[in-house]
Amino acid sequence: MKMKIFLACTIVGLLILISGCVEQETTEEETTVDMSSVTFQVTDKVTDDFDHVNVTFSEIKLHKQMEEDNSSWVVVEFEPKTVDLIALNLSHINETLGVAEIEAGNYSKLWINVSKCVGVLSSTGATVNITVPSGWLKIQQLHLFNFSKGNHTITIDIDLESSIHTFHGGEEYKFIPVISSMNHQHEKKSKQHWKEHEEIQNMVGNRAPAIDILVNDTLVKKNAWVDADEEIEFNATGTLDIEGDDINFTWDFDDGTTGEGAVVTHSFSDSKNVYKVTLTVTDGADEAIATITINVHVSGNGNGQG
Repeated sequence: MKMKIFLACTIVGLLILISGCVEQETTEEETTVDMSSVTFQVTDKVTDDFDHVNVTFSEIKLHKQMEEDNSSWVVVEFEPKTVDLIALNLSHINETLGVAEIEAGNYSKLWINVSKCVGVLSSTGATVNITVPSGWLKIQQLHLFNFSKGNHTITIDIDLESSIHTFHGGEEYKFIPVISSMNHQHEKKSKQHWKEHEEIQNMVGNRAPAIDILVNDTLVKKNAWVDADEEIEFNATGTLDIEGDDINFTWDFDDGTTGEGAVVTHSFSDSKNVYKVTLTVTDGADEAIATITINVHVSGNGNGQG
């Protein structure tokens, strides 16, 4: 009798052990996902105004749309990379920013961060810093990329002629990336190519306006010096909205008063020496904010700009 009980227990134990192994193997199979290797590259179309345009790319993010309205961001890891876009064009090559192993599937957004831009002028050879008002180049569409298992390459062609904007006869330059074409290539020859301006424009997310401020007809980046009670003109008519949207201007003069419109006048008392003037510009979707410091001298002591 004892032997029968022992054999029965042994058989039950083996069945439990086998079922556990089978269940474990099934779980592993269920969690297996197809992976895609994606390479991100940039190239450009040249501009006559510059001999070199060095752009620093700092981050890439992909947005994956999943079932039941769930979604997730995938960050492509790479060290910030500075690329001379004009040299790429002249050499007929592309530059790889980063390579990522990601889950296969549908991705609806590609965001590329531009942190810095420096150019060398063709006319003088001078090196100029080019402001980057909107750091993220946002490309998005419901079914932007469908990454299947295997190797993929995404190439973004940047149109420098349309991306770099000149203000005040060359006192200021701004870089707002404009895409001339985009290519998605799979290793097995499947290809998707976008080159129609209107199609690409619809894929690029709205960019906030690029603010430009003159104080008494002088370009101001950070500081301005004025006399107490002097009538000052603030002019932001040079502000650029790359999509051409109607834009609205709101000024906060840091003394309890505000103003509306691209051009306003205001005076400051000497009750305090420093005022932080803030301009907010909206295009109906996004807003940009710029702050300049107004330093007030006692009337008659002179002023300057900077």
